[in-house]
Amino acid sequence: MDDKNQRARKLLKDWVKLQYRGQMIKKSGKPYFSHVLAVAEMADKPNSLRFEIGLCHDLLEDTDVTTVLLDNALKMCGYDKVQREYITICVLELTDHFTRTGFPDWRKKERKQKEAERLLTIHPDAQTVKYCDLIYNMRWMKKYDQKGFEKYLIKKIELVDALDGGDPELRKKALSLMHKELKVLDAN
Repeated sequence: MDDKNQRARKLLKDWVKLQYRGQMIKKSGKPYFSHVLAVAEMADKPNSLRFEIGLCHDLLEDTDVTTVLLDNALKMCGYDKVQREYITICVLELTDHFTRTGFPDWRKKERKQKEAERLLTIHPDAQTVKYCDLIYNMRWMKKYDQKGFEKYLIKKIELVDALDGGDPELRKKALSLMHKELKVLDAN
């Protein structure tokens, strides 16, 4: 990676960290930024924008950042127009669309089903970031929500089985880890 790209990533990391200032990961006591950074690092691949997409994947849901603000920040960090548009599109794709606020008359199950269907249409890099997000979230669930862990695994295995457009190795890793955890639960 050249100096320009390293500088852009550093600036973006600093900006994203600032957006999450004061936010903590539920029950863990860790800064929320550690989640998005872990997802970004897991998704990273040379000559791609997966690191940036991973770093920004929750911004639109969990902060006051808008797509305009995101684009402006990416521009200030040194990303060109094509890169900014691609990152923003993928972040939008990773942002829940079928929310309780947007669809108040729909049941949670219906919203989740529509969301899962929508995810099947997202860009391969966005799908790859989703695999990484699920791997991270699975580890959190195992540690902090044992009660809901099995149900989570079953639903997410079904999702990743269908979500086959992203990086095949990361998809395989996600499925393998989830199946392994499900076997452990079944054995107990």
